[in-house]
Amino acid sequence: MESFKTVSTVERIVRNGIVTAMVIGFSGWSFYDGYVGYPHDNLMEARKELPAEQQKSAAINELVTEDVAKSLEKGVNIKELSEKLGAPAWRGDFGGVHEKAVWFGRGGSLIALVDKIGITRTVEWKSGKHKETDLWLQKLMGLVLAPLGIFMLIRLIAMCTRGAEFSDEGLKPSGQALIPFDAMIGWDAETYKDRGQITLQYETGSGKGEYILDDYKLAAFKTIVNEISKRKRFDNPIKEEAPQTESGT
Repeated sequence: MESFKTVSTVERIVRNGIVTAMVIGFSGWSFYDGYVGYPHDNLMEARKELPAEQQKSAAINELVTEDVAKSLEKGVNIKELSEKLGAPAWRGDFGGVHEKAVWFGRGGSLIALVDKIGITRTVEWKSGKHKETDLWLQKLMGLVLAPLGIFMLIRLIAMCTRGAEFSDEGLKPSGQALIPFDAMIGWDAETYKDRGQITLQYETGSGKGEYILDDYKLAAFKTIVNEISKRKRFDNPIKEEAPQTESGT
């Protein structure tokens, strides 16, 4: 019989591939919403309150946050505020008595009412549709899912590349030493019906060992069990099942 290498079953690879894609996708989407999507939605909603000619030029000011807004006090000159935060996205008349100055942050807007001599009379923070906590939670979710997605991707690659190699010399599991035919002692099929696993028992110069063959993790599971049973004249644990074509896939 020609030697062949077998990896995980198609079913296992497909299932894990779907789950891996979902986890990586959710991670990317969460990062996008936290850093781009939610802030953009907030800006689009908030700038509707500006005059039409000012709406397109309005942009997010990275210095403007809820914590910064809460640290500000009224009675500050608008020039000092502008030096600290940069020029407001918009400043204009408000009711004929005051001016209104607006800065847009990622999670909301900073709004200041300014009197005729440039002194702020009120300074308040207005949360956007997506609050800063919403943005933070999306970033956290992306951060948690990212390493999980990477781990699952590495595991998926291993499923597609690692398994076992069968040859006339014996069976060589990936990352392990060759198990020669003359070292094979027998099968332990106690968990086969419940878990689909058969344990190959063997003994080499370094002592006794076991290798678990899993019908979900090895595509050529039946072929290997049938061939070893035939060569070693072991009782075949799956002899009652229909034989599998020894195609090596």
